[in-house]
Amino acid sequence: MENNTPSEITQKRLVTLFKDIKRLKSDETRFCFLIGAGASKSSGIKTGWELAEEWYKILKEDLSTEELAVWEKEIHFDPANIAAFYPYLYKKRYETSPQIGYEEFKKLMENIEPSIGYVILSQIITTERHNFVITTNFDYLIEDSVRMYTSKKPFSAGHETLAEFISSQTERPTIIKVHRDLFLHPFNDNTDTQKLKDEWKNALLPILRNFNLLVIGYGGNDGSLMDYLKSIDAQDRKAIYWCIRNENEINDKIKDLLTEKDFFVKIKGFDELMISLNDALDYKVFENLDDPDKHPFVEATKKRINNLNNTLKNLLDKISKESEDIGDDTKELFTGALKYLYEAYSEKDVEKKNKIYQKGLTEYPNNADVLGNYANFLKNILKQYDKAEEFYKKAIEINPSHANNLGNYAHFLSDIRKQYDKAEEFYKKAIEINPNHTYNLNNYAIFLKDIRKQYDKAEEFYKKAIEINPNNADFHGNYANFLKNIRKQYDKAEEFYKKAIEVNPNHANNLGNYALFLSDIRKQYDKAEEFYKKAIEINPNDANNLDNYALFLSDILKQYDKAEEFYKKAIEINPNDANNNGNYAHHLIIAEHDFLNAETYINKAFELADQEELGLLAELWFYRYAHYASWYEKGEQELSNLISKGAKSIGWNLEPHIAIAKSNHHPNLQKLQEFADLITK
Repeated sequence: MENNTPSEITQKRLVTLFKDIKRLKSDETRFCFLIGAGASKSSGIKTGWELAEEWYKILKEDLSTEELAVWEKEIHFDPANIAAFYPYLYKKRYETSPQIGYEEFKKLMENIEPSIGYVILSQIITTERHNFVITTNFDYLIEDSVRMYTSKKPFSAGHETLAEFISSQTERPTIIKVHRDLFLHPFNDNTDTQKLKDEWKNALLPILRNFNLLVIGYGGNDGSLMDYLKSIDAQDRKAIYWCIRNENEINDKIKDLLTEKDFFVKIKGFDELMISLNDALDYKVFENLDDPDKHPFVEATKKRINNLNNTLKNLLDKISKESEDIGDDTKELFTGALKYLYEAYSEKDVEKKNKIYQKGLTEYPNNADVLGNYANFLKNILKQYDKAEEFYKKAIEINPSHANNLGNYAHFLSDIRKQYDKAEEFYKKAIEINPNHTYNLNNYAIFLKDIRKQYDKAEEFYKKAIEINPNNADFHGNYANFLKNIRKQYDKAEEFYKKAIEVNPNHANNLGNYALFLSDIRKQYDKAEEFYKKAIEINPNDANNLDNYALFLSDILKQYDKAEEFYKKAIEINPNDANNNGNYAHHLIIAEHDFLNAETYINKAFELADQEELGLLAELWFYRYAHYASWYEKGEQELSNLISKGAKSIGWNLEPHIAIAKSNHHPNLQKLQEFADLITK
């Protein structure tokens, strides 16, 4: 055997190694799992080899003999090693409609339950120090196993934009999907699978330096991950333990990668290896299978059910006390009044939702929860503010100690009525009744920041909300915005943006705000665009993110046609947003010099603008003063008045407007520049 040839060990020796690590409580010897499609076979998902054979069979039927021969020659096709051509076969099979290929994969992975192997893997990555899994699969078997069979919450990085949130020091079970998640445009064809994204390379290197790599069910046929592993000097990584069932699974890429420091491990299969590890590590996965009531998983579920039952009883007692006319049958109350809340919540059709509330109110006219939720519906969806206030007041009259309704009414008074003193009175009462109501704490913090400008006090409430509920992405994101915009503590702000995204990687608003931070503060424009794109991919109807991305495309990338597309979409989704209309007017002026259309959007923005939004009003008056002669005199007066009141739009770039005004012979460029400096600096 040559000195660069990896050693071969048995499954038993590998299992003993895991047992030794646990016995010695070793922090120096840790494993990261690399899981391929072969591990999912027993869960009912076809292997890459099986799919490749299916696609090839269909292609042989669809293509003429000549077409097939030309294509096979082009890719140097070898039917004896068909799995290596998986990405080429996928691309050819679905080239007429990539969406059909995506739908096929969704169907393939529907209703799939994790096999025994994945259940045991979930125990290892949550119980031991071997908490990382790298996978080329885009199913949810690993995440589902952790959530279903442990009490831990995994961090799943299903897109390369999340790679920077991966820390090799974390103790959280972490799943790294280098070919993306099923619902985030997974990589399947040869174009996408031939080169690993740079974000993954940066994230994986610290892991490979500190963790041995245990490879299971992975054939090494894609170019991306294998080429990356090969690019790392063997001295700059820990050992690789490559599991195989027979020698035929070792291809040239694997031989070229492994060195004398590495190992081949002969195993029977993924599930079989995991069963051996279950016994060696003394888990209880197979304990009391004949008596399920005593199984540890069932015990844990029972505990959760008992907690849920206690919560339900407390809730029913609370609601029973809130209403004088409901009677003693709390079970009927739950199935009755609360039934309407659940039905209304899950109904998407606005008209049907309204009818559900109406029916609930007819049967339970004195239920504070139904009244309060209907008030929220009237305010947020129907915009019937007078009627909403009527129901808020009735709900509070019935139960003056309902912290949720008090907080929601406080928000209504501040946001809609602009009755700030009265709003604060209700916020204080709500928090006095329930000091741990995190949404009221968070909303009061926003009120203190935006309305009272009491920043120290606001920060106190932001922190308290996060302390009570550290797994709420909204709270982390709101505090990050506060740190960025008010404190100018940019490093700390970024820490909380990242934490917010770690807690919920699919929170479009936080992703968009972090993109704005990366653009405005860090000037990391490529990275900012990645987060904008991901935010819009997750929620293509978020008008705020669409507008911010349009602004980014226009002002930073100078991609005016693309910016126009996103501005229009933002306004189409939310035509009554003053800021969006004002930003589109800004774009029409600097990109198109279309002053006529721009004036239409400026006028509309003025109609929609909240008179408390001094910064926006200053921007709009600046556009009028800079470009419209009929507004010169009035514009100068209004800008002077707004600036005297403290109107600011820090960082907003008004210089292009000054340049255009100069070319159009504005009569007072010096005054225009003074206004710009006073507003933006």
